[in-house]
Amino acid sequence: MTGPAIAAVRYQIKDVDRAIKFYTEVLDFKLEQKAGTAFAMVSRGPLQLVLSGPGSSGARPMPDGALRNPAAGTASSSTSRVSMQRSRS
Repeated sequence: MTGPAIAAVRYQIKDVDRAIKFYTEVLDFKLEQKAGTAFAMVSRGPLQLVLSGPGSSGARPMPDGALRNPAAGTASSSTSRVSMQRSRS
């Protein structure tokens, strides 16, 4: 990534490797950093995405014991939204 990130978004996901493949191969992001299956960072221009997997600190339960729901940030749901947007264009 050149220059500072203008926007950084964190996604809690189920499969870091699958998400990396989606963002780098389908959406042309660049892999900036990877830490096993727990974490990865990808960027495209000034946008930086933090992909937090099941082994990351973001996967820990909330202080009240509630578990986070990573369903909204999985590569498969992202793929579906991108496909829908492309078909409408």
